[in-house]
Amino acid sequence: MKLRNLRPLYAHSLDIRVGKLRVMRFALNRHLPEKGWVETHRHAHGQFLLYLTGTGTQWVGGRKEAVQAGRVFYLAPGCEHAFVEDAGGKPLCLALDVSVPGETASGQAMLAQGELNELRRALTELRGWSEGEAAQVRPGEAGAVLMVLDVLMRAVGLLKERKGAEGTVVRRARAVFSGVDGGGEGFPVAKLAERVGYHPDHLTRLLKKETGMTAGQLRAALRLKRAQAELEAGATVAEAAERSGFADANYFTRWFKRQTAKTPREWRAGRE
Repeated sequence: MKLRNLRPLYAHSLDIRVGKLRVMRFALNRHLPEKGWVETHRHAHGQFLLYLTGTGTQWVGGRKEAVQAGRVFYLAPGCEHAFVEDAGGKPLCLALDVSVPGETASGQAMLAQGELNELRRALTELRGWSEGEAAQVRPGEAGAVLMVLDVLMRAVGLLKERKGAEGTVVRRARAVFSGVDGGGEGFPVAKLAERVGYHPDHLTRLLKKETGMTAGQLRAALRLKRAQAELEAGATVAEAAERSGFADANYFTRWFKRQTAKTPREWRAGRE
């Protein structure tokens, strides 16, 4: 449905899927100056609305909700909604059309300022999009879209952390590091984020929250575990270095000592 009182600054038809979750459209809309309202309407799909600037009133299923920067709404399929702006409060609104598995109810939340700033940074990656552009998304762009969706779903309660279980993002990061030359230092965080499907800043925040480590620290922990396993299995120092992603055995020895306070040979001797 195309609304007459909105002008897309960019809009993109998508087909990004994560399991049964699907993102179909991602748009940044500026409210037009001629009118201060958006008529009542509904969608067959779910929709997230995030107000980046402006103030006004969002009507959701007959209820009146105040709008300001950082307010996010999830509109379940079939939910009637409309918007009336305050005087001088021209909004800039991010809209995501989604298909969320299972029965979902409409909801709303207020993002913390840090989360709002993080989303604004992610949006800078999508500035090249325009109305009518072909529906092709580069890996980094898909990661930015999924990062935005992750924050919004958690804000309104559609996505919750499982207590006591290692999160999906950590498992995927471990798998990527373990499969790339022992997690070598030449594999940057930006490349990891592209593989995992998150914006680099958001990935770092998630890893820190779930493990207490940055991506670099997680990589170091995995490399050390691999090196120690190789040494215990009887590999030479040079072999352990190569198999854990180090091209220089001397550098590996210095690095290993920084991690354990022992050289590889001293560490192995202490295990015998």
